[in-house]
Amino acid sequence: MLEYSALEAITKGQGTVADWRTLVDVLNLSEMMGKNGVGPEVLPICQKAQESLHKAAIRYQETLQMGLDGQGIKACRDLIEYADLQQGSISRSEFERYIQKTKDHIRSHGDKVVEIS
Repeated sequence: MLEYSALEAITKGQGTVADWRTLVDVLNLSEMMGKNGVGPEVLPICQKAQESLHKAAIRYQETLQMGLDGQGIKACRDLIEYADLQQGSISRSEFERYIQKTKDHIRSHGDKVVEIS
């Protein structure tokens, strides 16, 4: 539900950096799971969502307004739906392993991580 709330806030022009971060977290986790065989059909959606969230970060740094265009909203909505399906298809312990694996991957690739302030 947190992901849907974040997307709704951004869609309504009330999004924060924390909302953006929530969507990025879903993206990173779904991408990691997809690359490891859990719902690999999510990967093209991840790419679209990543591009849109990157544009939103740049826009935010320039205008202090968090927003997504129509394609970005659709990509993030689709991403959240896929993420729900991915998470429902594995055990809780396996899901927690993917969370840790995603965190470790982000930490080890810090030079490629987009941060906004």
